[in-house]
This record gives sequence, C-alpha cells and structure tokens, in this order.
Amino acid sequence: MNRQEQVDSPSLTIKLLRTIGSPFALEQKQASPENKKEALELYEYATKNKIGLLYLEALKDHGKLEEFGLESKYRDECEKHNKQLITLIRIAKFLNFLNLDYAVFKSIMPYQATPNDIDILCFCLDEEYKELVEASFQNGYEKPEGGSGPFVVMIHDMRNGPHLNPHEKDVYDIDLYKEVSISHIIYLDKRKLVKHVTEMNMLNEKVKALKPEAELVASIIHSIIPEQLFTLFVYYATLYHLLKMNSEEINRFIDVAKENNVTFPVRTHCSLVAELHKAAHGFVPQKIEEILTNLGDERRERNSLIKNYFKMPHRYSWATVIRTLLEMMKGEEFRRSMIAQTIHMMNPKFAKYVISQLIWRRERETY
Repeated sequence: MNRQEQVDSPSLTIKLLRTIGSPFALEQKQASPENKKEALELYEYATKNKIGLLYLEALKDHGKLEEFGLESKYRDECEKHNKQLITLIRIAKFLNFLNLDYAVFKSIMPYQATPNDIDILCFCLDEEYKELVEASFQNGYEKPEGGSGPFVVMIHDMRNGPHLNPHEKDVYDIDLYKEVSISHIIYLDKRKLVKHVTEMNMLNEKVKALKPEAELVASIIHSIIPEQLFTLFVYYATLYHLLKMNSEEINRFIDVAKENNVTFPVRTHCSLVAELHKAAHGFVPQKIEEILTNLGDERRERNSLIKNYFKMPHRYSWATVIRTLLEMMKGEEFRRSMIAQTIHMMNPKFAKYVISQLIWRRERETY
C-alpha cells in the first residue's frame, strides 16, 4: 500500500493521531471515531501505546465520552493518574527531607499521562544510596519481589497496601536508580546529566527533575535501549517538549545527544516522529525539521514504519539497536559497563536470564 492509499484508508494509528491531534496542528479539525465500536478499539490501541488518558481527554474535549460510553474509563484513568501523582509527591518529599540530590526522569510528561512507574535517578555516593534504600523501608515503603537490578532498586509505596502482582508495575511503584542502566549496562552517564537538573513545584512540593532537553534524550534512549519499542507515549512527549523549546533549547537538546554519544538513536526517533506526523497531519513540524537538518535523517526505520502500515508500538530493528550500542561505545562509562556485563555473562544462569529477556523483549507488543 502506497502513501496515498494509506492517507485515503487510514490505519488505527493515523485515526488515533487525528482524533487526539497535534500541538503543532491546532488549526486542524480533530477527527472523531465513527461509532462506539471504533471508539473502544481506539481506546484499547491508545492504552497499548500508554496514552489512554490523552485519548479520553480528546474525546472529552469533543463532547463524545458519554456517547461512546467511556465516562467510567475516563474516571478510572484520572484516578490512576492522581494516585501516581501522589506517589511522586510523597517520594520527592522524602528525598527532600533527606537532603539528597536526585532527578525524576521519564515520569513527568508534558501532557496528561500515567507511566508504568516513577523513575528516580540518585546523584549520591554508593553508601548514601544504600542508606536511602534502607531508610525507605522504615518510612512506608517495601521492596517487592523482583524488579530490582545491580543499579536499581524497586520500592513500593505502602499507603494503600503491599505490591500484589510481582509481574506488573502499578501507580505505587518507584524505581530508585543509582545509574541509568539495564542489567550491568549503564546506557546514560549520570555525571553528564547532573548539570541538567531543574526544580519544579508540584502540589506545593519541590520536585527535582531533568530539564526538558535532557529528559527528552533519556526518554528516547530508554525506548531503544532497553525497551526496543517506539510508542505513541514518547511520540507525544517529543511533540509537547519541542513545542515549548526555542532554538537555543533545541540546540541544547542536540548537544545533550552528542555529549552522551546517542545522536544516531535521536536521529532515528525524530525521523519516525516526522513520518508519523506527516502521515496524520500532512506536514513535518519545523522544529523536527530543524533537528533532522542538524543530525541527518534515517530512512531505514521510516521505511519499516510505512511498510508495517504505521503499526504502533513500532519495534526497532536489530540494525538500529546495534548501531546505537556502537555509538555508545565512544563513552568510557558505557565501555566499562559493557565489560562488566560480558564478565557476568560467563555465569550460565545469568546468561540464560539475559537471553530470555532479550527474546521476550523482541516478541512483546508493548511495555
């Protein structure tokens, strides 16, 4: 199917994007589902892409929630969002009380969204990190079964009870990162991120978070290493972050990518954003064009996205994952962590676990 046929007979992805709209295309009239069946189908599709609340907000703006019988889903999504916001405020208040340097990342979206959990990057010494984890257990948090790794400890806010399902994250879960990592692999150097921390006020509590230019880089890289999936969750995060950025801030975003040796994955991601936006709204936002002019375009993943009829989430090819890892090898911290990972892979039990995780990540449709 060629591009014109795709425009004339839009996929679920394009229908969803046209229903939600784009912050760069506010003058365009947003579409609405044709009937209740399609509205529910789009909601399930949006949920798979982690933008269920954003979709329902769009239907609410259209005055269509009642017509499609989605009022209860909307209330549930809002309740989840508010519960997670309380989880965020409580852990920020706790970290502020301990006077620790930290940054919330990949968790505060520039639009209404509910991520899988709250991610906190801790800028502290190893001993302070251990003390933080132990202190959390004395102050209303527990360590659920599984979910932790060499550089991350998952804790659960016990205000509504213990973590019940070890195989699923919930709105009470928090990952405390000592390093931005997957297994022993450190894929972003926190020493380069610490200078990109800002403070914001949320419900009268000070919350430290990454600045938008570093936050966006972190979200993009996380979607490739380790998740290997491009979701509409990060698509909209990109649009809304860039909407608020001026040329100087966009240059800082590009500089953060260069400093962290991730220009290729950022270029690839922005190429996909451009392709989706053009398919749904007929043009590429100027700010995306500005980034691609600076970093270059990436046709391989674009062509794969088109070939798969814009199915989302989009699975990154092995070629993209490998090229991303090769560029990261320029970083000393990343090289050291890869050596550590290789050494640990000599343990057959650990190697079997890593391989099983890789297979699972290549087969799943979302995360």
